[in-house]
Amino acid sequence: MLGKKLYKTSMLNIFKLGIFAILIFFFNDFYLETFTYEKFQADGRFKILDVIDYHYRYPHEFITFFCLILTPAIYYGIIRGVRFYEKGFVYNRGIPFFNKAVLYTEIKTYKLLHPKKAISIHSISGDIFVIADNTVERVIAILDQHNIQGDLAQDDYVRLISNYKKFLMMVIGFTVFVFVLKRLGVFQ
Repeated sequence: MLGKKLYKTSMLNIFKLGIFAILIFFFNDFYLETFTYEKFQADGRFKILDVIDYHYRYPHEFITFFCLILTPAIYYGIIRGVRFYEKGFVYNRGIPFFNKAVLYTEIKTYKLLHPKKAISIHSISGDIFVIADNTVERVIAILDQHNIQGDLAQDDYVRLISNYKKFLMMVIGFTVFVFVLKRLGVFQ
């Protein structure tokens, strides 16, 4: 439908690092908490393979860790991104079935928000798509190949940085919220 795939954006490296740190934190908690279970202590073995064997026999905690931590970390850190094709792009809205295909003929302009990391694409229908990537020059080159006019001024840069800070605070807040709920025993 949209032709050959040209480029796929990826999450900004600082956010990947944050997701990786959260993943390591919760994996460490998951691993060390296994040693406190009575059924695990009854065996009297405390090696890595014993932890794997325990979670193979009692998979509840592993399934919780996999569904709440590992799967979203892989999806948002690695898989998710905006895919550019020959005739348009597929904008990822967070969950795969919310994706929206946009043809280049439906795009009015684009505007540079950050010198190397983010642009906004404005469609004829009034939709605005914000695309953040580690190297936004490739996206600009694709849009220029389709004769889409753009503005390279950076007057919206300050608002974008405040949005990144709000997003980071939301991620940290959600992580603390899940950790507190886990410590209170809501997931058991």
